[in-house]
Amino acid sequence: MTDIGTPELIEHLGEVEVAVERLKTLLNPHHYPDDLRTLILAGTIDQLIEHHAAVLLLVRSEKVGSAFALSRSIIEGMYRGLWLNFCATNDEVKTFEREDKLPLKMNSIAAAIDEKYRAEEFFDDLRKRAWPALCSYAHTGMLQLGRRFTGNQLRPSYREAEIYEVTTAATTALLTLASKFLAVQKFPEASKEVERLIESYGPASRRPRVGQ
Repeated sequence: MTDIGTPELIEHLGEVEVAVERLKTLLNPHHYPDDLRTLILAGTIDQLIEHHAAVLLLVRSEKVGSAFALSRSIIEGMYRGLWLNFCATNDEVKTFEREDKLPLKMNSIAAAIDEKYRAEEFFDDLRKRAWPALCSYAHTGMLQLGRRFTGNQLRPSYREAEIYEVTTAATTALLTLASKFLAVQKFPEASKEVERLIESYGPASRRPRVGQ
């Protein structure tokens, strides 16, 4: 069995849910152009918001393995979205629409993102650390299979810390993409507010505040 009923995890799931609900209110009031790049980004963010809601629904329904599998789509969507948002040329955006695939592999996408967003190899480091595990969960690899058993019984054994980590990463990926999208769309205050939402859950929310 999972430990999804503990008060700490219930509180955390509520926090990430509230963060994404707040994100929606920051995205909705603005008028966006109808160029191809913007439409693709808007669709990507909307899809990731749906995926995020599905992850929380699955976790709360004790379908944690499926939630972990879906989390890869959110992280990958962030990388693809960040690249299309600010790295891809107009011709590359058109090629993506026409061929439904990106011209770069994930390592090259991460490198391009780091360069354009001046992220100091953050995204490439995240890819190296997280991508193998995400793929294992998504493709029913050994990380996923190992958690289908409790001892010798065919009973899921996902740890609360793992659920906390996956839902934190998925939420942060969604908010990061949305923040950079708003920045490119020249809504800097909304972009900064989305960035601040990342401090409302997970490890960042547990740090002592100045003066406390």
